[in-house]
Amino acid sequence: MKGYTGKILHVDLSTGSFIVEEPDERFYRKYIGGACMGAYYLLKEMDGGIDAFDARNVIVFALSSITGVSISGNARHCVTSKSPLTGTIASSEGGGFWSPELKFAGFDAIVIKGKASKPVYLWIHDGEYELKDASRLWGKVTGDAQDKIREELGDRQIKVAQIGPAGEKLVRYAGIVNELKHFNGRNGLGAVMGSKNLRAIAVRGTHKPELEDPETIKKMAKFFADKVKNDEFFSHFRDCGTTLNVEWNTPVGGLPTNNWRAGNFEHENEMSGQYYFDHMMDKPGTCWACVQSCKRDIKAGIEKPYKVEEKYGGPEYETIGMCGSNLMIGDLYEIGKINEIASKYCMDTISLGGTIGMVMECFEKGILTIKDTGGLDVQFGNGDAAIKLAEMIGRREGIGDVLAEGTARAAKKFGPEAERIAVTVKGKEFPAHMPTFKGMLGMAYAVNAFGPDHVSAEHDPTIGSEPLGQTIQGFGFYDTEAPEDINFEKSKLLAYSQRYISAIDSFTVCQFCFNNWSIFSIKDLTTLVNAVTGWQYTLFELMLLGERRLNMMRAFNQREGFSSKDDVLPERIFEDPLQGEGPSAGRTVDREKFYECLKEYYRICGWDPDTGNPTETKLRELGLDWVNKLLA
Repeated sequence: MKGYTGKILHVDLSTGSFIVEEPDERFYRKYIGGACMGAYYLLKEMDGGIDAFDARNVIVFALSSITGVSISGNARHCVTSKSPLTGTIASSEGGGFWSPELKFAGFDAIVIKGKASKPVYLWIHDGEYELKDASRLWGKVTGDAQDKIREELGDRQIKVAQIGPAGEKLVRYAGIVNELKHFNGRNGLGAVMGSKNLRAIAVRGTHKPELEDPETIKKMAKFFADKVKNDEFFSHFRDCGTTLNVEWNTPVGGLPTNNWRAGNFEHENEMSGQYYFDHMMDKPGTCWACVQSCKRDIKAGIEKPYKVEEKYGGPEYETIGMCGSNLMIGDLYEIGKINEIASKYCMDTISLGGTIGMVMECFEKGILTIKDTGGLDVQFGNGDAAIKLAEMIGRREGIGDVLAEGTARAAKKFGPEAERIAVTVKGKEFPAHMPTFKGMLGMAYAVNAFGPDHVSAEHDPTIGSEPLGQTIQGFGFYDTEAPEDINFEKSKLLAYSQRYISAIDSFTVCQFCFNNWSIFSIKDLTTLVNAVTGWQYTLFELMLLGERRLNMMRAFNQREGFSSKDDVLPERIFEDPLQGEGPSAGRTVDREKFYECLKEYYRICGWDPDTGNPTETKLRELGLDWVNKLLA
C-alpha cells in the first residue's frame, strides 16, 4: 500500500499501554486520513455524553496518504476531539514540520485516550514508541519545553507538537503548537491534552513512504515553484501572506472593529499586509517542502515598545483582526506582543481577541468596573491592558481565570447585558471575517459542526465577480451573486464547498496551495493522490469523502444533543446595524432570509429540514450504516 505506513498507534494513557492497528486498504480509501479519520475514531471509540475533560475523551492526530510527499502545501495534520469550548466534535488543522516527521517515524495516525497519573510526553521514533516523564516540562512556556525535550533526547531535529501552560490549566481555547509557531489553534484541543497530562508528542523518523509515480509528483512540484516565482499574485502573497486580508476587507467594510460593531478602523493602513512586510519582517517563513512561504515570521531585534522574540513567529491576519482592529489596537508592535504571549502559553488568538473584545465593551458600558478587572483600565485601544489580560488568561490569574472559559461562559457570569454582546456560535468566537459582508459565511458559521470557522467553506467573493473562475464553474456555478446576499445559490455554494474543503482537510493539505483559487486545483489534488497511491481516485469520490466526514461530525453532535436549534447567529449580527461611515455602515444580516436559506441548505445536504440531522438514507448512501446503529 503506497503512501501510507499502514500503521495506526493507539495509546491508553491511563494504563501506559499501546496497540498498533494495521487497517486494510479499503479502510484507508474510505476514510483517507486527517479530519475524516479523526471523526471515524471519535464515533467508534467514544460513547455519547462524555465531557471533553473526561479521561474517556479521545484525541486523534491524523495524516493522509500524501503526507510526507515533497510538494508544496503538504505538511499538515489534523487533530480531532470533543471540544471543551463548544461541547461538539472539533477538528483543528495545523501546518509546520511535525506531520511529515510522524509519517517518516512510521505511523499514519495516533489515537489517544485515558489520563496519565503524572505529566508525560509521547516519544515516537522509527516505529518505536514510549511515554516519558514530563514533570520538569510542566509550567514551562513552549520555547523552554521544546528545548528541554530535544536536549533530553539528544537530537535538535526532533519535531515537537506540544501544549503550553494554558493547556495545562485547561484554558478552553488552548491550542497545540509545533516549532513554536505552527498551530492547531482552535477549539481548545490543547486543553484536552492538558486534561490527560500529555504535554507533548515528540517525533523523529527516517523512513519515507513508497510512491507510485515519483515523476508526476516532481513535475507538479516544479510547476508550483515556477508559478510562485513568476505569477504576480502568488509572488505578492508570498511577501504578504494572510495579512493581505486587511487590504481586501478594508474597501468593503469587512474588518471587525470595536467588538463587531463596525467594519472599518481608522488605523487600517498601519495594519496592512504591505506595512507589516516593510516594517515587521525580514523574510516570510514556511512549512516543510513549501515554496509558497506565506508565514509571517517576525524579524529579530524588536525591543520597543515591547521585546518580541522572533522564534515565536508573527501575527497572521486572524490575529491582526481579532487582537487588533476588534480591540481598536492599531499598533502592530502591540499586536505582535499579544501574538508572542499566545505562542508561549499556546492559546488561540481568535478566541483570545474575541473574549477580550467582549470584556472591553463590558467595561465601556459599565457592566464591569476597574475593580472587576483587578485595576486594569481595559478600554478599547489600550494595548498594554490587552497584553496583561493575555498573560492573566494564560496563567488563569485574577479575571483571567474567568476569561479562560471563553466569551460565552464569561458573558453568562457577567450577566444578560454581557450575553447580548457576546459574538459566538455554539460557544465559540467568530474569526475575523464579517457575515454582514459575506452573507453565506454567516450560514457557515452557524452550521459548522464545531462553530464559527472561516476555512470550512468558500467565501462569498468566490462567486462575487465576473468572470467566474473555470474551476468554480466546474462545480455548477455560472452566475455571479453579490457577496452580502443570502439566497439559494449561497445555500448551494455552502453545501458544495463544504464537501470539497472537508476532503481537503481529510487529505491534510493546505488551502493556500490546493483549492479552487490556489495554484493547484481540486482536480490536481486527485492527480497527486493517484501519483502517490496508484489508485484511480476521482473528483466524485473526493466529494463523497468530504460529505462522509461532514455527516459523521453531524451525527456525533446529534448524539450529544445538538440540532438545528444550535445553528444560529448572535443577536448582534441580526439586530445591531454596523456603526461608522464605512461602506458597510448600517448593515445587518436579514434574519428571515438567513433561516429560509438554512432550510434549503439542510435539504441540499440530504438532512432533515427541521432538525438539521442526517437522514438514515443519507448515512447509508455514504457507507455509514454503522453510524445509524450508533444513533438508534
